[in-house]
Amino acid sequence: MKSLRLFVVCLGLLVGSLFTAAVAQTEFEATPFDLSEFRDFGKIEEHCGQPAAASFFCHDLDATLTKISTKGVDFFFDQAGHLVAAFAKHQKGQNLRSYTVDNGQDLIPFEAAIPGGSVLLDGEFFAPEDLEGEWERTGRTSFLGTFRYRVADLQVDKTVLVSNVSHTLEISLEVARVGQAGASEDAGETGIAEEDAVTVQYAFPGIGRAQNPIIKLGQGATFSQDPLPQPVADPTYISLQSNQTRGIAIIMRPGESRFEGLEAQSLPSNRIAMQKPLAADAGSSVSFALGVYTGPNELVRYDQEGYAELPGLFTPNILGRLSLAIIWVLEWIHGFVGNWGLSIIVLTLLFRAVVWPLISTQTKSMYGMQQLQPKIQALQKKHKDDREKLTQETMKLYREAGVNPAGGCLPVILQMPLFIILWRVFVNFEFNEGFLWLPDLGQADPIYILPALYVAVMLGQSYFAARGNPQSLRQQVIINLVFVFIIINFPAGVILYFVVSMLIQVLQYWLISRQQPSTAAAK
Repeated sequence: MKSLRLFVVCLGLLVGSLFTAAVAQTEFEATPFDLSEFRDFGKIEEHCGQPAAASFFCHDLDATLTKISTKGVDFFFDQAGHLVAAFAKHQKGQNLRSYTVDNGQDLIPFEAAIPGGSVLLDGEFFAPEDLEGEWERTGRTSFLGTFRYRVADLQVDKTVLVSNVSHTLEISLEVARVGQAGASEDAGETGIAEEDAVTVQYAFPGIGRAQNPIIKLGQGATFSQDPLPQPVADPTYISLQSNQTRGIAIIMRPGESRFEGLEAQSLPSNRIAMQKPLAADAGSSVSFALGVYTGPNELVRYDQEGYAELPGLFTPNILGRLSLAIIWVLEWIHGFVGNWGLSIIVLTLLFRAVVWPLISTQTKSMYGMQQLQPKIQALQKKHKDDREKLTQETMKLYREAGVNPAGGCLPVILQMPLFIILWRVFVNFEFNEGFLWLPDLGQADPIYILPALYVAVMLGQSYFAARGNPQSLRQQVIINLVFVFIIINFPAGVILYFVVSMLIQVLQYWLISRQQPSTAAAK
C-alpha cells in the first residue's frame, strides 16, 4: 500500500508539472503589445504624472509596441524601432508570462529620457516624425524591422535584425540631410542649422536598474573603464554592465562594414554611443553598421557570440575558464559525431567516467554507514549518558569496519565544481539543433518525454540510494519530484544531460549494491 501511495503521489506531481508547463513554449513571433499590458503600468503612469518626469514612455501612454520573444531575450520595440524594453532570460528557452519594466531583468531603464537605440544629434534627442515601419519574418530564426522617419531636418533609414538564436541585434542605420537650402542658422527645437556639421549618435540610455553601471570602452587590444566623456576613434566596443562578473550587459561594436570614421563615446547620465560626424553639405549622409548585444553578462554566451575575446570586457574566474574548456571539448566532440544531442551524451559519459571513482567511494561509504546503523544505535543506547565514551566507541567501530564517515561527503564536494560547470555550459549554450523527437535542444521538450524519463531514472536512483529504508526513499522521491517542477521548462539539452548522467549513476549504484550484503542480513 505504501508503494502504491508513493506511486500515486509521483504520478500526480508529474501530471501537475506537465500541466503547468503546457503553456511554457517560447514562440518566436512578432506580436502587438499594448503599453498598458506591463504589470507595473500604473507605476509608469504615476511617474509620468510628475512635473519633472522625463521618461520616453511619457510621450505616448497609449502606444502599441511590437513584442518579439526569442530564446534569450524578449524584446519590445516602438514604432520607430527603438528598444523600449528587453527582458534577459536566466536560461535559454525560458517563457516569461508577465513583464515588469521596473525590475532587474529589463535592460532598458524605464525612467530614462531616451529609449534604447535612439538617434541623437550632438547629444540631443528629437522625437521621430513621419514614421514608417514594419516587421517581416526573413527566415526560421530571424525577423527584420525596416523603419524610416525624420528627426529635425534629417531623414533616418534603419533596419533591425532580430535573431532567435543570438543575443546580438544587427543594426543598419543611414542618416541623410533632406532639409531645404537656406534653413535658419538657429532652427530652434524642431530643426538644426544646415550650415553646421552635426555628430550623429546611436545611443543607449543606461542599463536596467543599475544606478552606477560599469562602462567600458575598447580600442585595439586595450580598454578603459568608466572613460572620460570624449570621443574615441576606431573603437573595438563600448559597453554597459550592471556588474563585473554577473548581471546584464549591453555591448555595441562595429559591424563588418561602414566603420570608417566611427567613434565611441561615454555620455553623461550613464549613456553610451557610437557616432559619426555628418557634414553640413546638402545631401550629405552617414551610415552605421553595428552589432548590439543585449542579455546576461555571462561567459558562455559571450564565447558563442564572439565577445569573449574583447579586451577587458569579462575576466573569468577559474570556473569560467573551465567552462571554456568544456565548450572546447563539446565542440571537438561535435566535430566527430555531427550532432549536438549525441555530443551532450558523449560529454556526459566522459564526465561520468572521470567521477566514477568518486561516486564509487561515496556509494560504498553510504552502504557501509547503513550496515553499521544497528550497531551505532546499540552504542547510543549503551552510552547515552556518556558522550565521550560514545564518541570513542563509535570511532572504534568505524575503524574496525573500515568505514570513513566523511567518505560520503568528500566525493560530493570534489565533484560539485564539475556539476556547476556543466550546468552553466548546457543552460547557456545555444545548440540551435534538434535531436530525435526534439525539434530544438535549446527549448523545452514539447511532448515531455525527457521529463518523464527523468522521473523514471530518478526513482531508480532514489531506490538504490535509500537501500531499503522506506522513510529515506520517500524523502528522496519528494525532493527529486519537487526538482521536476523546476527543470521541466529547462532547455531539452539540459534535461538530456541530467537523464544520461543519472542513468549512469543508477547503473553504478546497481553494480556496487550487488557486492553488498542486504540490510536485513546485516541486522
